Amino acid sequence: MSAVNSSFVWVTPPLPQGPLGRRYSVEAKFQGHYHIIRTGRPFIVLLVFVSCAVGALLRTILKESNVPIIVILCLIGVFLGVVGYFVKEFSILTEYVAEIDPILFLHMFTPVIIFTAAFEMDFYIFRKSFWQIFLLSVPGFLLNCTLIGWLTYKINKYNWNWHVSMLFGIIISTTDPILSVASVKNIGLSKIVINLIKGESLFNDATTAIVFELYRDLVSDPHTEVAKEIIIKLVLKFFASTIFGFLSSRIIIYWLSHIFNDGLTEVILSFSMTYLIFFIAEWIGMSGVISLTVLGILLDSISFSPGVDEFIFRFWAMLTFLAHVMIFIIIGIVIAVKTFPYVTIRDLFYILTLYLALNLIRGLVVLFLSPLLSRLGYGFNWRWGAVIVWSGMRATFTLNMALGISQSKDPGTAAMKNMILLHAGTASLMTLMINSTTVKKLVTTLGLCNITLPKRMAMYSAVQRIKEMEANTFSMLKLDRFLADANWTMTEEAIKIDYPYKFDIEEVSQIVRTLKCPDCNTDISYETTPQQIADILEEARLRLLTAQIASYQKQYHTGMLNQDAAQTLIGAAESYVDIRGKFMNIHEVKTYWESKGLLVSFKKLLSDWVYNVKDEKSKPSRNKILKLCHHIVFMDEFEYTSYIITLLNFIPILIDFITDLDETYIKQLIICNYYFIGLYILEASLKALAMGKAYIFHHWNQFELVIIIIGLIDIMIINIFKPLHPTYHMVKTIRVFRIIRLIRVLRLLKLVIPRLINLLEKQINKQLTFRYDIAKGYVQGEEDTKYLIEQISGHETISKEINKIMEKNKQDGMKELGLMQRDYPDIVTAVKTKQAVQTVLNTATETLKVLISSGIVDKNEGAKLQKMILQKKQNLGTLPSTIAPPTAEELLHSISWLENEKNQIEFIQKRARLLCYDYGDVICEEHEMPQGIHLIISGMTKLCGSSPCYGVAKDVDEPRDPKRVPYTDYLVSGAIIGELNCLTKQEMEYTVTCETAVQTCFISMDDLFEAFDKFLEYPSLEYKIWLKLALDITIKTFKENLAYQDWSYKMCTKLPNVYVMDVPTHSKWDIYDGTMDDVILVHGSVQDCQLLQPYFAPCILPKTCHQVQGTAAVTKLLIVRTTTTMKRKSSRRSSKSNTNYWSEYSSN
Repeated sequence: MSAVNSSFVWVTPPLPQGPLGRRYSVEAKFQGHYHIIRTGRPFIVLLVFVSCAVGALLRTILKESNVPIIVILCLIGVFLGVVGYFVKEFSILTEYVAEIDPILFLHMFTPVIIFTAAFEMDFYIFRKSFWQIFLLSVPGFLLNCTLIGWLTYKINKYNWNWHVSMLFGIIISTTDPILSVASVKNIGLSKIVINLIKGESLFNDATTAIVFELYRDLVSDPHTEVAKEIIIKLVLKFFASTIFGFLSSRIIIYWLSHIFNDGLTEVILSFSMTYLIFFIAEWIGMSGVISLTVLGILLDSISFSPGVDEFIFRFWAMLTFLAHVMIFIIIGIVIAVKTFPYVTIRDLFYILTLYLALNLIRGLVVLFLSPLLSRLGYGFNWRWGAVIVWSGMRATFTLNMALGISQSKDPGTAAMKNMILLHAGTASLMTLMINSTTVKKLVTTLGLCNITLPKRMAMYSAVQRIKEMEANTFSMLKLDRFLADANWTMTEEAIKIDYPYKFDIEEVSQIVRTLKCPDCNTDISYETTPQQIADILEEARLRLLTAQIASYQKQYHTGMLNQDAAQTLIGAAESYVDIRGKFMNIHEVKTYWESKGLLVSFKKLLSDWVYNVKDEKSKPSRNKILKLCHHIVFMDEFEYTSYIITLLNFIPILIDFITDLDETYIKQLIICNYYFIGLYILEASLKALAMGKAYIFHHWNQFELVIIIIGLIDIMIINIFKPLHPTYHMVKTIRVFRIIRLIRVLRLLKLVIPRLINLLEKQINKQLTFRYDIAKGYVQGEEDTKYLIEQISGHETISKEINKIMEKNKQDGMKELGLMQRDYPDIVTAVKTKQAVQTVLNTATETLKVLISSGIVDKNEGAKLQKMILQKKQNLGTLPSTIAPPTAEELLHSISWLENEKNQIEFIQKRARLLCYDYGDVICEEHEMPQGIHLIISGMTKLCGSSPCYGVAKDVDEPRDPKRVPYTDYLVSGAIIGELNCLTKQEMEYTVTCETAVQTCFISMDDLFEAFDKFLEYPSLEYKIWLKLALDITIKTFKENLAYQDWSYKMCTKLPNVYVMDVPTHSKWDIYDGTMDDVILVHGSVQDCQLLQPYFAPCILPKTCHQVQGTAAVTKLLIVRTTTTMKRKSSRRSSKSNTNYWSEYSSN
């Protein structure tokens, strides 16, 4: 309430008084003779927006400089305050600002700064370094403020007592979580150190607020129940605030999960809830700082919808900057207005002494705690300590508490309160002017942001890649008729990119020798020490983790990963950062989804207790009486009557526990008990007669017998004790049996258990879906980063080592996916279905964006289409969590080269055979001739052998890659074995072994070639199989050679314009004749007819090659046309099957 009242006073204060007590009239001074200038304008609003404009101007001018903008803003505020002191007309505005309520100040600016700092923190680094942060922010803070308070008490000449000195020590010891890391977070300093600084600032802000409030209350209002009050406040401030922050984060995450593709709503929600949570926490006596810190740490970019994360970060960065602008403008004015009359030359000595003492004491505290810090979390060293000491910027919290002291009604002179404000403000400015501008130099001097040789090599590789792309673009632009007369010499000079790091001659030569030979321009390796190899491997590992995280984020943004799976994978990858030499593998990722099996066990237990009249029905007896009993018992009405009796029995049981009613209706309650026991006996007797011997084997019947036996014992005890004089033990026994009567109500669980089982099944399915999502996302991440290894490693030995590790990890992930498909086929089918729909809808979205940007579709029309697509995406959540896996017939229909071809499908169905294999059976062996193709219906197979040679002769292929890594892969339902080998009639290159029981649809080679001869109409069956294989090889080739580009949408747009071309041996064919965008050699080998340069599949033929000659028995090229106008009519038919293949490929 005080905040509301004070804010009202701030907006409409009384007019200020001059030195003589005269009030100055705004109307008389500013109205003017012609009454043009209006009076009574809200100049405070003008001040706010002028301050923002000045902040933006300073940011524009000083962006590249090392000058802290907020210091200049504070000095501007001081200048305005001093002007207001001398210019009485201007003092109206400055007096308004100087009387701002500290509580209002706290609630306006603190939530923004606390939430932004916490939101930017890395949760996994924070979790591991929590105890280090705790040591620095609680014991370290208390030690720091005690020493400063003691020093202030000893050396100040203001006659401050011990309590005032301690309050001043508390105020001056806190640090700002944003400004403390602003100068070092983008210069290459370790994330661990940055999180330590930020975490310490966040938690010592919370500690400061709590200690300041407790100490000030104790000093101003001492009373007898001090210990009780302290305990209550500590519980509220620490524990209750943490719980409140956690619960708030769960509510917000749940709310965000139900907002679909509405970034504006999500931003408004994050903004409003931040202030609401802070206000509520402070209002009910908790710590708003701790609640917001917990909230910010538990939220991350993945908590928001895909694409909103970047806007969220920019939004909060803007709010933080504006908050600091207003804080320092206001504080500058407040300091000038309130302390200007009291400042003397002697104060300058104390300002300098205080600044030196702050840094010295902070350094001593960190040194004192360093033995403990080095044994916790990530360890600790003196260089980290130096940076942490020098990064302690005083700002928001220091200024807010000093403002509170200056405007408090506590005992003390105005001079004393204003001197606290002066020293707090000047200490903040000194740390910002000196520490903030020099901490970057300190970090560099200590070598904490040195760019290691592996990092320089990676940067060199990146620069080389950019220069290569620039050169290609440069060459293409010279062919543009509109740019033919451009100044190419000046253009070449303007596009030069210099290497950002400086090297000595030895390092430059070492890097160049690492990548390219100066003579033949081929990759070479050089002799390196084991330590250099280890360093390069570690740097490559860290970059791979970054690439994996980027892959998981990309999958989340495209809808391939749900929020929980993306957060889990990103968190798992981040947890590997500090484990030297450790690569992410599926066996450790599994620990994130493996549960204790409690839900499954509980479901089994409940399943044993499910009771259904129809399920329990047995064959009736021939005896008429027994047959009648059987008919009665297995009627639904009989079961409903049983439930009604149980409900009615609950009423007298409840009355029995009400003392007044029990004594009044004791006889009626006893009769009711007899009556209901009799009904239970009748029900059990009917069931026993109807079911015979089977009666006793059902759990519910056993339970009902127990109820009857206990009920009879209850009746016997009551009748035995009735004539006797009641004793304590008799009364106790009767009461115990009264309580036991409550178990009769458990009979109603018959109705509840089926619903509980349904809920458990949904939760179990959700967990299994989450498990499959993680495994699929992990495998996709390994696939994405696999093609970046060569660029990341920069060294041949490292590249091979990482390739080996990544390939093994990928195989383990594929095996895990196969086992899940075997165990839970319905769930995996549902997940794959959703991902297939998501992929197609993503393509539709990208197509619509292109149509709108090119002007083909109007924005309003595009918005309608976009709304329809978004509705389809939203409907993905309504798809069932389990879908029956496709049958053999359905799988045949879904094969891309058979779809919609009724005659071909019928022919294959008649000739195909279903084969079953057990675990360990071999379907086909390496080096044997193919017998046919196998379409996997169910189960998982393992492929082991040599890498595919794609039609390149062994005597040519082996010398090209003498250290070829053995090929291993896992195939599950829907995959086809042996397509390429049957087409080329070449021996198998791998052995296929069953990892589980497997069922396949087998099409013999003779039947396949008979189908080829029968279905020759374009596109022929053989051509469609070649096209499917060619597209598969092309996608992999593009990803491997152009890994930094996204080929998903590009290939979808190119599919209607692709066709496969056969290049017979020794025949010449023209390529890149103006109608071709890309030519990919997918099988066999060719030779450039001009340069005589050989090319081997798979590869992208360079655009400098215009004529090729086939040099292999079977050579196939995939041609991508430049336009669709030259397509043959028949190729339009085949585009449908192409599109289907791409959808199938993307979803798998």
